[in-house]
Parts: sequence; C-alpha cells; structure tokens
Amino acid sequence: MGLDDRDYMRERYRKRQGLGRDGTTWNDKRARREQAPGDDGAWFSAKNRGFDYQKGRYRASPAVFKPHPLQGWIFLLSAIAIAIPAYREAKRSGWLPDRRAEVPFPSSGSVTVANGVDGRLATGNLGVRTDQANAVVQLFSRRTDEHIISVYVRRHDEVRIPVPPGTYKMKLIEGDKWHGPTDFFGPSTTFETVKKPVTIEPRGGFTVDLHRSPAGNLHTSINLQNPDPLD
Repeated sequence: MGLDDRDYMRERYRKRQGLGRDGTTWNDKRARREQAPGDDGAWFSAKNRGFDYQKGRYRASPAVFKPHPLQGWIFLLSAIAIAIPAYREAKRSGWLPDRRAEVPFPSSGSVTVANGVDGRLATGNLGVRTDQANAVVQLFSRRTDEHIISVYVRRHDEVRIPVPPGTYKMKLIEGDKWHGPTDFFGPSTTFETVKKPVTIEPRGGFTVDLHRSPAGNLHTSINLQNPDPLD
C-alpha cells in the first residue's frame, strides 16, 4: 500500500468514526494515540485538564485505624492502677460517708503493748510521720506473727517512741474518724502490710514517713480484711 492509499484509508476511518479535524483525538486498534492538528500535545483538553479523567480512576479506600486488641486491656489496667490509689486516698481522708459517732483519737505517742513485753528492754526506737490521716503503726513478731506494739499518731504529726530491738513485720492502719480499738476508723479504714521486714537495732531506730511519694521506699501490700482488734 502506498502513502496515498494509507492516508486515504485513515481519512475514511476517521469519517466512519465521526472524527473530524476539529481537535478531537482518536485511538486505533493498536492503542496508538493520534492528536489532531492544532492540539497542544497535552493528553487532556484544556477544559478539564485531567479532572474528569481522575474521577474515573480507581482510588483505594482511605486507611482505617484499627486498634490492637491488647491496647484496650493496657488502657483498662492503667486506669485501674490510677483509680485504686486515688480511691484509697479519698477513703483514708474521710471522703466516704461515716455517720457513726466519733470518739477521741489517742494522743500522738500513745501505745498499746502486748503482755510480756518488758519496757526496760526497749533500747531501740521507732519514728512515725503522718500525713492527712490519723495512723496506727503496728509491729508484729516476724516468727510468730504475734502483736508486739502499736503506736498512735494524729494527722500532721511526728513522734518517736522506744521499742525493743528486733526484726518485725510492720502493718499500717490509717483513717479519718476514730471508732475505737475494735472498729478503728470505720468506713475510712485503710490497712496495709509493709512488704519487707523492719529491723530495729539496739540504740538504733527506724522512721516511717506516711507521706505518699513516687520516690518513697516503703513498699506495701493492701490487706483486704480488717485489722485485728487491739486488746
């Protein structure tokens, strides 16, 4: 086929397709693209410049954030870790309702001592500093778990008392309104056990600071049961 025949066939094809020399582009069966004379060479006309073309293209759905299942548990545990100390602080400070009659809390430095404890052997000492709650600090025999001594300290106070030297288990009772040595502080009672044994040397001492602080080193565990009554 000569050049004239090829141009003739192309022109006939364009007429059958309704394509003229008016700036319209066309594609042949081999997917080659031809642009009419006068076209600026762009793939899209100046009218839409690709806008309509882009609307027809496949677009992936935007990514949806899906939290990991463990994130919910981590959030819940974190909330509990914050809520429990906050609840106990509110409890010992007297925020819970307590309509029972209050009795006077013993003066700071008063003690309850177990029978058989000889005061003449109390060559060590125990110091206590309280925060916003009244406190009863107790020492128990590490070997037999028997009560040895309890010291009463009013809120925002500090005392130091003589105690027999030895290694003890220590328990802390705190609260707002005092209801006696059986019910302690009623609904505001908090009861904890110091995790590590406390050693008091002869002519030596140990101090308990009940101000809560992230830098504190007196680690305790919560006792769910009420403290035993003091005789």
